[in-house]
Amino acid sequence: MFKKSIAAVTLSFLMILSLANGAFAEELLVVSEVPYYEIEEGMSEETQAAIKDINSVNAKIEAEIVKNQEKAAELHEEYLNNLASEEDEAKQAELTANYEEEIAQLIKALQKKAEEITLEGIERATASGIVADIVLVEEDFADKTAKIDPIVVVSW
Repeated sequence: MFKKSIAAVTLSFLMILSLANGAFAEELLVVSEVPYYEIEEGMSEETQAAIKDINSVNAKIEAEIVKNQEKAAELHEEYLNNLASEEDEAKQAELTANYEEEIAQLIKALQKKAEEITLEGIERATASGIVADIVLVEEDFADKTAKIDPIVVVSW
């Protein structure tokens, strides 16, 4: 009985942690997909280069999203297979807790990496005279949803 209580408390704690997405995230615009910008006539060469750089940054973030979605799908499939083959409730709770922790770490690492890439891209864009900002794109990772932050061009 005591083991079940510990497993339930641990699982609840992990779920709460995985649902927390930072205070700043509530203030940002959520878009349906990672932005891509066309090069337009009349843009200076510096602006065109900055737009290409922003597209490159967003493409890197999108590639990281896809890579981590594949990892999440593998983790989820392995978890479901292990859960189906396990009859002991305590071990099922342990498998669930381990899965929740792994998927939360995967998403958190992706969010951190995307944030670093985005901030570097915004810094370069600002140096080129482009006003850029962070937006959030909502993505699915197996049975979880997370918000990742690419760059959006505000003006040039």
